[in-house]
Amino acid sequence: MASAVSVQTPNAAQNFEKNELYSIGPNFWNIRGRFKILKLFDIGTQMSIIRLRNGKFIILDTVEMNDHLRQQIDHLTNYGKNIKAVIGTHPFHTVSFPAFYQAYPTQLTTEHQDIYVG
Repeated sequence: MASAVSVQTPNAAQNFEKNELYSIGPNFWNIRGRFKILKLFDIGTQMSIIRLRNGKFIILDTVEMNDHLRQQIDHLTNYGKNIKAVIGTHPFHTVSFPAFYQAYPTQLTTEHQDIYVG
């Protein structure tokens, strides 16, 4: 199923579009997102998706998802059923965690339930 995902493969000189899934290498995807300071300055953020040998996925950081990006992630991860873990590498990269967990609620760990669900 994952091989049918429509993704772009950028070259080094190409600019990344926001909220678009890019294949960076075998079993590794990246999404660039917006992160605005004072709602004026977009300094950007990113999310990465890694497919493990067992076919499951690890999400590194999260970005705000639009419908198109959500459909790409759904298709890649079997609607989130193959997401094994979501890891935040920096506090700024966790701003979109609540919305991500709302989209993929079965991926909550006990620690994340305490923090993000209440």
